Amino acid sequence: MAHDRYILTRAGYEQLQRELVDYQERRARQQEEVGDMQQDGSENFPEEGAEFEARTVREFLDERIGNLTLILRSAEIVDDDPDPRTVDPGDRVTVWSVEEGQEYEYDLIGGAEVMYGRRGVSIDSPVGSALIGRKIGEMVNVETPDGRTRYVIRAITRTPTNS
Repeated sequence: MAHDRYILTRAGYEQLQRELVDYQERRARQQEEVGDMQQDGSENFPEEGAEFEARTVREFLDERIGNLTLILRSAEIVDDDPDPRTVDPGDRVTVWSVEEGQEYEYDLIGGAEVMYGRRGVSIDSPVGSALIGRKIGEMVNVETPDGRTRYVIRAITRTPTNS
């Protein structure tokens, strides 16, 4: 992910902090278990077996730690709702699908939160970006890979912090 900043809800920020600590602890345990496999300073591991598996796990953990560190360092945390009358990151938006005749609820959160498993809709997605800045009663046209959808915004509340 090549962003200069990441918009996160407070709950999302705290979740990513916990994940970072978990990955750091797993990395430390993995290092202890494996020990220093390249005592000669070589990075030439075989392409199979325990050494290859250990290197793969180490690379995965290092990548996750690096990504999470970057995201948390660059995070813009949205605690407050700047305007309760408009849709902002961190809001739960209730919409009516004109085509389907059905109501949906979307928690609008940062893409990094979605990427790391938090349930919601990214503010960078077609639905999220179409809803940002809109008000109750407005009709929103959303271009998705499946075609055009029209939503009418019915309600805007803050996303509960425990979701």
